[in-house]
Amino acid sequence: RCCIDQGVPRPFFFAAASIAAVLAHTILAVATEEVSFVIGVTLSGVAFGMAWPLMVLCVGEIFGTAHVGANYMFYDGFTSAAGTFLLSKVVAQQVYEEHIDPHSSQNGDGVTCYGQGCFRQTHVIIVILSMTCVMTSLLMQYKTRDVYNKSER
Repeated sequence: RCCIDQGVPRPFFFAAASIAAVLAHTILAVATEEVSFVIGVTLSGVAFGMAWPLMVLCVGEIFGTAHVGANYMFYDGFTSAAGTFLLSKVVAQQVYEEHIDPHSSQNGDGVTCYGQGCFRQTHVIIVILSMTCVMTSLLMQYKTRDVYNKSER
């Protein structure tokens, strides 16, 4: 609570989480060594771990605690499931399949992708989406400044 007590509104931390996601997926897009992957995955976990709990708090503060239960499945259930399906299944699978070279496959099965190209484009797409999250988080911080200014008094 030290940052909140000092007047830093919670939506600021959405921007911080989104910046962490941008850094994480940028690292993952260009990673060639194990250390890079560990750093990228760790930052991605930090970003993910910041974003979802913040949603519960911000919705309660902005829309009132009476609406948290009604909105929970929309902002935590539906968006998480839809995003996971679209990015993990549709986008990642399409990118992976486009980079399969049946002639370079070690076992000749034609379904295995080797190299950086297998997921790089997926990470670039996530970086772009995370940049939009940074912008919308800053917009949300601006639009809800009255809610957080009142809580300081």
